[in-house]
Amino acid sequence: MTPVSGPLFIFDLDNTLYPPEVSLWRIVDARIERYVQEKLGVDPATAKHVRKSFLKEFGTTLRGLMHHHGVPPVEYLDFVHDVPIPEIVPPRPDLRRMLSGLPGRCVVFTNGSESYARRVLDALGVSDQMEGIYGIEFMEYIAKPSPYPYTKLLQATGATASASLFCEDVRENLVPARELGMFTVWVGGREESSPAHAVVRDVCDLPGVLDRFLEPKFSGGNR
Repeated sequence: MTPVSGPLFIFDLDNTLYPPEVSLWRIVDARIERYVQEKLGVDPATAKHVRKSFLKEFGTTLRGLMHHHGVPPVEYLDFVHDVPIPEIVPPRPDLRRMLSGLPGRCVVFTNGSESYARRVLDALGVSDQMEGIYGIEFMEYIAKPSPYPYTKLLQATGATASASLFCEDVRENLVPARELGMFTVWVGGREESSPAHAVVRDVCDLPGVLDRFLEPKFSGGNR
């Protein structure tokens, strides 16, 4: 794809576009646990152990289940994302205002499915603010923090890493983005242990750190 000029704002979904006080991810996580128990016929303690080993080896529970047990990804994703999102996730007018004020394109980049992400964005009231949703299907089920989907995302959007800003709540997922050359923002992170360029308490605080991303690249002052 021909490179596209201007900034690209890349957002993780769960616990990034909504605060961790919203219980959605905890509910999805519990359904992942339940799926492993039912699919493998194991007790909760064994399911936790299996998940931990899959996460270490593959980065996601799904990838481990696909590799070791031939689990169809659609079956898994339909089960774990079968939650009443509008009843759990409230609209965020403040998020909508923040996104509409950003001087560039916005996309979602999530280890969840595209349909799940769209339902969350609809509940938040910001679907129309996103140019695209890049979920686990787009990643070919090779999830963050593997470097592969980050590179594929840049190719798909036509953005350069240096013109991209990435907001994420998971520390490990920020590392490959920074190594590629993206400006990284750790949502809800800690300054003292941050691998990111900036830390914000909430994604809606992003405008407070934008100067550090925009001015060196888009002000036109330095040549």
